Amino acid sequence: MYWADSISGEAKKLYDKKIKAGSSLIIRDEKTLSGRVHVGSLRGLAIHGIIAEVLQEQNIACKYLFEFNDFDPMDGLPVYLDQEKFLPYMGKPLCAVPSPDGKAKNYAEYFGNEFAGVIAELGFTPEYYRSSILYCSGKYNAVIKIALLNADKIREIYKRISNSKKEESWLPLSVICEKCGKVGTTRASSFDGEKVSYECGDFVTWAKGCGHKGKVSPFDGKAKLPWKVEWAAKFSVLGVDIEGGGKDHSTKGGAR
Repeated sequence: MYWADSISGEAKKLYDKKIKAGSSLIIRDEKTLSGRVHVGSLRGLAIHGIIAEVLQEQNIACKYLFEFNDFDPMDGLPVYLDQEKFLPYMGKPLCAVPSPDGKAKNYAEYFGNEFAGVIAELGFTPEYYRSSILYCSGKYNAVIKIALLNADKIREIYKRISNSKKEESWLPLSVICEKCGKVGTTRASSFDGEKVSYECGDFVTWAKGCGHKGKVSPFDGKAKLPWKVEWAAKFSVLGVDIEGGGKDHSTKGGAR
């Protein structure tokens, strides 16, 4: 049996009620636009795209969502970029970094447009969305609050699954610094139910913080979840039914 037929068969059993109700199954994949997209990233794109095509051939309603992740921090400088020009942007959200060609809306859009062109040539037609839009429109507000109010449980999961020890003050959130605009250099320490206290410092090796300390609302695009927590949040926010992951994610200690 063709692997896509096998997966679609499992989906039909698992989501029988949803399918009979006429609701679309949600298939999802994503790519963080930290630079030119490697050809290997087409693997997940194609796998999810083929599953969507098989379901559609069987008259099962589905949506194939593909995220252009443009809200992660810039945490590396590709060798083909002007190092001096882009070094000051290290730690900022990718959507806040200028386009290499000065024409695209921002850094992430530049590489996203290039990748979308390749996807179109291959014949796949996912519905694109940007992670920054989800954050800034408030779609993540509820799950951010859940994560902050359950930070102790999240710290326990990190410890139990991957033996990653977090300090008792560690919160599953990165605030965008109000002074320098960086998200990769901040550390949140407390949440009073409305605002998060944070510090912007040299907490990572690849970016410099400005030293600012403040208190800010973590909602409406002013902060982001760490990617392991964010991945789970996406399943809830977007109602994801089908999404695969590499073996590195699915092995013991992996993100999944």
